[in-house]
Amino acid sequence: MQNAKIVVVGLGAMGSAALYHLARRGVAAAGIEQFELGHALGSSHGFSRIFRDIYEHPDYIKLAEATIPMWQELDAGAAEKLMHFTGLLYFARPGNENIVKRIEAMGSLGRQVECPTPQEVAARYPALRLPPDAVTCYTARAGLLNVGRCILEHLKQAQRAGATVQEQVRVHRVDISQETPLLETAAGQISCDRLIISPGPWAPEILKELALPLWVTRQQEFYFLPRDRARYKPGQLPVFGDMDTKFYGFPDYGPGVKTADDGHGVETSPAEVDRTLDPSKRDELQAWLSSIMPDSGFSYVEGTTCMYTSTPDRDFVIGTHPGNANVLVAAGFSGHGFKFSTLVGKILADLAADGSTEYPIERFRPDRFDKACAS
Repeated sequence: MQNAKIVVVGLGAMGSAALYHLARRGVAAAGIEQFELGHALGSSHGFSRIFRDIYEHPDYIKLAEATIPMWQELDAGAAEKLMHFTGLLYFARPGNENIVKRIEAMGSLGRQVECPTPQEVAARYPALRLPPDAVTCYTARAGLLNVGRCILEHLKQAQRAGATVQEQVRVHRVDISQETPLLETAAGQISCDRLIISPGPWAPEILKELALPLWVTRQQEFYFLPRDRARYKPGQLPVFGDMDTKFYGFPDYGPGVKTADDGHGVETSPAEVDRTLDPSKRDELQAWLSSIMPDSGFSYVEGTTCMYTSTPDRDFVIGTHPGNANVLVAAGFSGHGFKFSTLVGKILADLAADGSTEYPIERFRPDRFDKACAS
């Protein structure tokens, strides 16, 4: 039997970050991943995810702000740039409550938000042509993260700091009936003082004893190539989102301009997810892109699928397993978790090593759903 002080199961966005922060603290930590490192079978892979500092709730704004220096520190040690400040532009028709709530939440904390007119947007970003009555909000402390490289960089720097990693090792069983968690894996039994479980879309299966109200949906993203790529690069175009349709997009980074639908797709599971792309969704998103960038001449390049693992309130699940104080869980990131992953890793490392964290995580308690039912 192998013994470890702290074991992290699942080395995607959250698990890789937890291992990184544990190793930086000098804690003896080991990570286990069922597939190869940086695989494309879960929720976090590819070229880009949004980071932003604007949210509907002040708690999320504060947490988002705390992630930026952490990402910058990770970026400073990376061979390839991970973080691009492009700015973020939201827009909607007049009367959209979601955009109003975000502006109001930022204002409640004294944060500045620009609300340029569609004409001012066109002057700043010539490729963009918003509807003439569009309401907008823009924040400069936002942009994109190279999602695949961020995960691998967390792992690389974790190993450099002393963490050990086992990839393509499946965990067959987790026994938390005793104080010391015990794992039965394809590489043998492992016991540990503390266990962190960050299973991504495998959470409903792996954490089924918690009866968390999680559901997994299939999401699609598509890349389109503009005729004149220079006008669509980061710096020439922000990350942008339509709060009426829930469609959003990225500048030309990687294979092209990326776009996706933030609305929930078809319910699925990692074992059953259909990775065949839907041509009708591709065409719908291309038509939307062309409507706000009419001179683009977009041609389709490629697409991919990922999964959201969502909670009813869209808040995360982070905290101590109700059945064992030595087990921590991180799940249910509801399609907006990647930007927080380096901070979530820090929170998990704090909880595992110290038993507490300075960050406000009460709203993420795993047992909150039981409380809701009881009330």
